Amino acid sequence: MASGTGMLLVYIVGWGIVFGTFVHYYHKRKAQSLSKLESWYPTHPERDIYFSLVKLQKQSPELVSTEALMAALLRRAMTDIVRMVELQGNKATLAALVKSGAMSEEYLHQFNASDNEKDAELMSVAQEAERLKPGWGRTIFSSASEMVNCMRLRELREEMAKLNFESATCVRSAMLEDLSAEERQKTLTDGTKENAELTKNDVLLSSIFNMPIGEGKKVAAAHAKQQAEERAKAEEKAKVDAAEKARAEAEAAEKAKVEAAEKAKAEAEEKSEPAVTQEDAASGSDEKEEEPVVDEEKPTTDDAAVSAE
Repeated sequence: MASGTGMLLVYIVGWGIVFGTFVHYYHKRKAQSLSKLESWYPTHPERDIYFSLVKLQKQSPELVSTEALMAALLRRAMTDIVRMVELQGNKATLAALVKSGAMSEEYLHQFNASDNEKDAELMSVAQEAERLKPGWGRTIFSSASEMVNCMRLRELREEMAKLNFESATCVRSAMLEDLSAEERQKTLTDGTKENAELTKNDVLLSSIFNMPIGEGKKVAAAHAKQQAEERAKAEEKAKVDAAEKARAEAEAAEKAKVEAAEKAKAEAEEKSEPAVTQEDAASGSDEKEEEPVVDEEKPTTDDAAVSAE
């Protein structure tokens, strides 16, 4: 009975050791894989700029003032606020996608790591703000949030104004395109019947697109001016292209003329070379014929006798 209980204990202890070893290495590999994950926001330019200014201030305090550091830190806090809002908005969506199997769990771990980094970043900003100005660490994020909201409202207003401007331009352009050139000129001239109708239409455009009365006329005038400038540019470009084409044709004709003259000259030289060679050969043969033939004098009998004596 004791031996059976001992074997059971050994069996349980053995399996416990195996299971513990497996769990240890599993969590170790998982931690290593998580440490290799890229951050959700790989870079933070505003934070780098702030620390660069801090380093520069330590080296040369007169170059960087405390106000410049506060402005850089506020800009860094604004970026952190924007990223915090993005993380909070994407957290539920990412969790649902991971739960449904549409995305890997690595993205969720990466997101959670970025969330933890965000908390550390906010704490660092608060500490830096408190160091630069006592008490500012409690209000810096509210100031940054207000600035972010103002920036977004300004961008939204600019986008709406741009859309309204484009819509009014399209409506006015469609209306003016149906008119002839003379009617269009009358419409854009003050004091005419057509211009009065256009003014009434301006009121309608103002109510539809939330633009001031008379803005439609300015839009139409700006659009007409833009079209006239574009036509003038197109005509000027056509003239320049025509001049360049004519110049290129003239250069090509001149080049062809020069090549033809050179070719004719080369052909003339080739034709004249054989004639000169024949004349030289003929003159050489005549000179050979004119050369005197010197005959060796045969010794006479008297000369032989004299030589014998």
